[in-house]
Amino acid sequence: MATRIMEMVGPEPRRRFSEDDKARIVSEAMMPGASVLEVARRHRVCTSLVYRWRRTLLRDGVASEALPLPGPAFIPVEVAGAPMVPHSEPLGPGVVEVVGPAGQRIRLAPPIDARVLKTVLAGFA
Repeated sequence: MATRIMEMVGPEPRRRFSEDDKARIVSEAMMPGASVLEVARRHRVCTSLVYRWRRTLLRDGVASEALPLPGPAFIPVEVAGAPMVPHSEPLGPGVVEVVGPAGQRIRLAPPIDARVLKTVLAGFA
């Protein structure tokens, strides 16, 4: 008969946070666009604890509500012309096309010998 060994793991010991730690975590959670859930997970605390700390800090006047985000606005944008990319015709399956720095093109159809390909690529270097 097999023996089963189970390791019993108890809860983590209660952590204590200084007032500075609480203020830092709350201010991070109150930043515009911040998620309380993500901040709480990063610091390994419950979201309810972050909300409780925030409530306490607001009540004591240590923190103030976050400023509202600015509303949507139009921003001037200048659109530059797209660079012209030479259009190439579709290649068949297995066809390799090599374009050199001066625009020269070489197409190799299967079967491609490795020595030939190496020679072609060396010619473009």
